[in-house]
Amino acid sequence: MNKRKSLVFKYLLIIIASILMWPVLPAIYYLPGIVMEKQHFYDTMELEAMWDQTAEELQHADSQTIHMKLSEIQEQYPQAEMFWIDAAGESHFLNKVLTDIPDQWTHTSLVQFIDAKKKQDLFTVTAMIDYEKENQGIIIFYIPISNTTLSLINTELYLNLIFIITGISIIFVSLLFFITIRKRLVRLSSAMSDTGHTMIPDRVPISNSDEIGQLENAFNEMVDKLKSSRQREIEETNFRKDWVANISHDLRAPLTVIRQHAYTIQSHPSSPKAKASIQIIIHKLSDIEKLLEKMFTYTLLSAGKHPFHRENVDVVEHLQHIAIEWYPVLEKEEFQIDIDLPDQPLYWDVDPLWLRCILDNLIQNVIRYAKSGQYIGMGFVEQNGTISLFIKDRGGGIAEETRKKGAGIGLSIVTLMTKEMSISWEVSSSSQGTIHYLSQSLPS
Repeated sequence: MNKRKSLVFKYLLIIIASILMWPVLPAIYYLPGIVMEKQHFYDTMELEAMWDQTAEELQHADSQTIHMKLSEIQEQYPQAEMFWIDAAGESHFLNKVLTDIPDQWTHTSLVQFIDAKKKQDLFTVTAMIDYEKENQGIIIFYIPISNTTLSLINTELYLNLIFIITGISIIFVSLLFFITIRKRLVRLSSAMSDTGHTMIPDRVPISNSDEIGQLENAFNEMVDKLKSSRQREIEETNFRKDWVANISHDLRAPLTVIRQHAYTIQSHPSSPKAKASIQIIIHKLSDIEKLLEKMFTYTLLSAGKHPFHRENVDVVEHLQHIAIEWYPVLEKEEFQIDIDLPDQPLYWDVDPLWLRCILDNLIQNVIRYAKSGQYIGMGFVEQNGTISLFIKDRGGGIAEETRKKGAGIGLSIVTLMTKEMSISWEVSSSSQGTIHYLSQSLPS
């Protein structure tokens, strides 16, 4: 899992952002002070005090003195404009005539002028010269508010706003983080509870590859295993039913024959037919014994308790011995026997007794179900670079589904033994006959 997608990593980012807020916000707090060092801002209270002080200094001064004093102040405040009005209401300018200033003033026009300057974002200061004794006039000073401290935002309010906005943002991100986690966990919990008629929950979509995503993936794997287990359970139940039905048929056939011949012996105990019936009964009882032995073998194999000992076995020699043992039986059943064995040995890592059991069951299956073809072939053939042992017949063929289900206890035993010994068992069947291929790929 990518660490950047981890929930721990995401939450650590939130914690780090919360911690860094404390040193960062003071830096933002002092940022206006840094800017003020580069651009000078005039304090409005100082401007008002300076202008009142100037008015006091100009008491009883003549026009030339007033003009010179205001010119000195103009040099100190180059962004500002200033002029004065004498007692007669006439405007006096310094170096240039201000076009928006009337030549003659009244009390009303003065008030209107001050209001107009406020609307133009100009800080305006007025002061009267010698107002208590003799009114010499009014000096007027105005400067853009952008050059005064009025343009600065209250830094304490600014810092508080940043704290509030940042705090709310962190709380919102944290809530969103935990709400998202809770939503995904609730969805997973609902999926676990909603099992439906199958009693198995459905898969959940994986929205992310974090820890919850891994939990969702594990949950989906568990659901897949449950469904696979349920499917195997259904298949095993059906297989058990078919197997019991086949066993019942295999037992019923010899018992029916025994019952018929027992009736013959009972009716004619001393006749030649009775003696023949006794031999048939003995033969059928032998078949039942073999069938019960196979059932016992199958039960041990299913429980994993059948003795199993691997060793290197020469399969060519093994098949040769088995063919010799079955030769009289096949001849008696009037089978055409075709055996093709190579000169070189072929070794498999198997249990020799299990391999004999597999071959015996396949040969017996040919005698029992492919007798109509009156042919059996055994040998070895190369397939895709692997030497395979084959047993073939010319009977009516068997269905693939029948082979997979293990119709008859003999093929069921073959299925379990080949799987346990890692032997590949393939069946090619048609109306012209069936070929069983056995092969084993040994590690080099």
